[in-house]
Amino acid sequence: MVGLWAARFASEQGLSVILIERDHIGAGASGGVLGALMPHQPHPWNLKKQKQFDALVELGSLCAVLESETGLATGYRRAGRLMPIATEEQRERQTHWSGAAAQNWRSDAGVAWRVEQTEAPDGLLSASATRFGYAFDNLSAIVSPRKLLAALRASVEPSVTILEGCEAGQWSSAGEVLKTSSGEIGVKRILVSAGANSTSALHALGLDRTATPHIVGIKGQGALIRPADPVPEDMPMIYGDGLYLVPHADGTIGLGSTTEKSWQHAFETDGKLDELLGKAKTLCPWLEGATVLERWAHLRPKGPTANPLVERVREYAVVASGGYKTGLAFAPTMAREAIAMLV
Repeated sequence: MVGLWAARFASEQGLSVILIERDHIGAGASGGVLGALMPHQPHPWNLKKQKQFDALVELGSLCAVLESETGLATGYRRAGRLMPIATEEQRERQTHWSGAAAQNWRSDAGVAWRVEQTEAPDGLLSASATRFGYAFDNLSAIVSPRKLLAALRASVEPSVTILEGCEAGQWSSAGEVLKTSSGEIGVKRILVSAGANSTSALHALGLDRTATPHIVGIKGQGALIRPADPVPEDMPMIYGDGLYLVPHADGTIGLGSTTEKSWQHAFETDGKLDELLGKAKTLCPWLEGATVLERWAHLRPKGPTANPLVERVREYAVVASGGYKTGLAFAPTMAREAIAMLV
């Protein structure tokens, strides 16, 4: 996702751009099933949260431009987020966040975080999960990751050379030559945005060094499901008990995600996903009888912290990765910062 946004922004500046993908676009964590765009808790407030807030507000406009240019849907919708409150402690915490949002979120964005004492609307949450009501924020949004990738690709294809199934090798900045599995290419600048594979890509390029931040992969499992009965078109995203339920325009729901720092098989699903499906049915009884259309597992990139990482590794080389669970929203911001370092 970051690489495609960067290719778009760089080509808009008149640069000659080659996008190199080892497999196929969307093969990594960007091509998942979830598509949740959620703000951090609004307290304590800091620069990262301000940047994420601005990114979340802007993404709707960016998606609208993409859809207008390409005629392709991105699946973006400002759906809002419904959060069950099962305990008094949770209610106190949500009430505190509601006040912090009123103080820290930009008033001109028309967004808010509110707490209600009633049961969730439309029976979307179980009574046991909402014993102390529910919270709702209207900043959260959803997008279809695969549709967004397709729209981004279509937007850059007229001006960007895309090489899929191509392995990048040693790069000589002095000779401005990049060796690849498809032959040598003249390259003056390099942006590495290879997700959980960013560290290995830097090594292959000859850019890895001791001071370069190490990117690791955190495994996440999710599923794409279809409820037995259609869900409301205006259904919000649901976040509770450590899981996300993201309703997409085609009537499917993205379910996620596990957080696994160790694993045996990075790209296979197992009982942890089955447990997540069970929790979803407990939280939302109307999911009983839903069909699992796809089980998904991949590695999400994480740097030394959970913050997105955009850093110069050589004079004409930058790495942009490590978005972890916020990379979908932060991708345009990361791409702009990376291009600014290179130009």
